[in-house]
Amino acid sequence: MSQVLTKGTGMTGQPPMSADEAKAAVDRLFELTMAECDARITSSRFMQELKAGTLPIEAIRTFWLNWHGFVFEINNFIQAAYQRHLGFFKEHLDLFAVFADKVADELIHPKAPGHLLTVWKQGEIFGLTTEEMINYEMLPECRAQLEWHRGLLYEGTLLEFWAAITYEEYIGHWSRAFREGLAVMGYDGREKAPYFYTHEEADLEEHDGVMGHGEFNRAVIARLYETGNTQTRPGFSAEYAALTGPYYMGMFVDACYERANAG
Repeated sequence: MSQVLTKGTGMTGQPPMSADEAKAAVDRLFELTMAECDARITSSRFMQELKAGTLPIEAIRTFWLNWHGFVFEINNFIQAAYQRHLGFFKEHLDLFAVFADKVADELIHPKAPGHLLTVWKQGEIFGLTTEEMINYEMLPECRAQLEWHRGLLYEGTLLEFWAAITYEEYIGHWSRAFREGLAVMGYDGREKAPYFYTHEEADLEEHDGVMGHGEFNRAVIARLYETGNTQTRPGFSAEYAALTGPYYMGMFVDACYERANAG
C-alpha cells in the first residue's frame, strides 16, 4: 500500500484500507513484533536462566523493583490516552466502550487500585516491601522504556502510539514463560505467581467480560488503517514504533541481569 503525504504537515500516511487489507497489515505488524520480542527478550540471558532455574533471586528482585516502576507509570499513560485520543474514540463508540473496560480493569480488578495489588503481592513473595518498590529509583536503561512511551503519547500520532504497544500481546506469552520459570525455582502455582497468571489471562484472552488487551490493540490499529488515520512523522513508521518497544524491553531485562550479576 503506497504512502501519501499529508499536505502541510510533513507527515505521511496511507489511504483507507478494506477490512481484509487492514487485518493483513495488523497481522504483519504483530508478527514482526513477536519475532523481535523472541529475539530480544525470550532469548535474553535473564529469561534463559530463569527457564533453566539458575537465575539468582537477586536478579529477579532487581527486575521486579524496576518492573514495578514501569507498571505504575505505563498504566497511567493508557489512562491519559483515554483522554488525549478521545476524538478518535468518539467516532468509534464500539471501541470506546471496550477502551473504558480496559482502563477500568487496570484500576479496579481485583479491587482498587487494581493490578498494582498483584504487583505488590508478587514483590512481597520475592522478599520486597511495598515501600521498597514505591521508592526505588529505576535503572536508566529501564526508565528509557517509559520515556519512549511518554514521548509518543504527547508528541506522536495515533498510529505511532498504538503501534508501539503491540508488544502488550507478547507480555501475555512472556508472563506464561516467566511463571513456568518461577515454578522450576520453587515459586509454583497461582499463590506464588499471582501477577503472571493475571497478566497471562488479561493480555491474551477475554476475562470477566473484558476483551483481551492484545486483541483490543489489534482492533484499534485495524480501525486506524480502515479509516486512513495512519499519519506518521518523518523518521517514524508503524513498524519502527512496533519494533522499538521490544528493543527497550530487551534492554530492560539485560540491565537487570547485569546489575544483579555485578554484585
